[in-house]
Amino acid sequence: MKKAAFVIFCYLTAGTAFAQVTMTGGKGTLRLYEADNITPGHLYVNPFGTFFATKMADINVLAKDYTVNVGLTFGISRVFETFIHIVPFQTDQIHIWGPPGDSKVGVKLHVPNRGGVAHFGLAAFASFPTARVHPIPYEPYSEKAIGYALLGLASFNFKNAASQIPVKVTANVGYRNHNASQGFGGRTDQLIGGIGFKFPVKASQLYSEVTGEIFINNDEVQLHQNSIRFTQGYKFITRNGLIFDIAADIRLGGCQPTETEKKQTPRFYEDYADWKIILGMTWRMTLLKKWDDKFQQVEQRRRLRQNDQEEIRKKREKVVNELEEYKKRLEGEKKQEVPF
Repeated sequence: MKKAAFVIFCYLTAGTAFAQVTMTGGKGTLRLYEADNITPGHLYVNPFGTFFATKMADINVLAKDYTVNVGLTFGISRVFETFIHIVPFQTDQIHIWGPPGDSKVGVKLHVPNRGGVAHFGLAAFASFPTARVHPIPYEPYSEKAIGYALLGLASFNFKNAASQIPVKVTANVGYRNHNASQGFGGRTDQLIGGIGFKFPVKASQLYSEVTGEIFINNDEVQLHQNSIRFTQGYKFITRNGLIFDIAADIRLGGCQPTETEKKQTPRFYEDYADWKIILGMTWRMTLLKKWDDKFQQVEQRRRLRQNDQEEIRKKREKVVNELEEYKKRLEGEKKQEVPF
């Protein structure tokens, strides 16, 4: 039992074995992209479902918001990975059977820093209006146009520093244009990103993050009226290599738009979901074994160097402790020789 738990722990904490990918593809937690990439040659497929329900105003009807996300992430090299996000099912509060949602295709660039604590990167994606309704009630803003986003990524993995708390902190900040034909400076442009951390707990991972999408070119929309949320999640891996996610969103802020505001075009005010339950599963497969073998050899050498550094650190600590003990004994002997 202990051996199995140790193997699972290694899978979750080592980025070179089983990585964690976001709900929409790309290595990360739930919505935040980590700066480093998945193993080259690996493909991750992860279906995620989200659920929210609320009583509609003035009528005794329960509005339900279901979304099925599917993300695909492929590791090209230590520097590049690519991802695709599709939404096969998205309730839009209009059609009886939820039509598809929007799609996006992206790429992530990582600046390698082997064994270092700080990692930096860039992510970019293009979004395509494959949904039938824009924007979708209770969901972040979307537009019936091709858009794009650019993000700066930073991750600080204190496990690489042999820290007593092997936490990994990730931050994203970027710009999203919902209509590429309008260029920069559109009223619906948003500041996107967030900050979060994760740390191992026995054979699993706990992660927390704050993420949001904020209108930056419309002063009438207050900060609390934007789509901002806190997410708490739990991730664990089974013996057959499947990774499962259980998470919950809690909205930060609040907005109850009037009927007039809901009919505005573009619609800046939305009654975003107050909470969400998220369930997901991730499956990994190796498409290009040669890429994987080469990467594993490099990572094995890196781990050996880290182990050597850890051994040296422990020896130094031992020497320092022995010197402290020797110093204390000398001081004690001096006090005995001179009692006054």
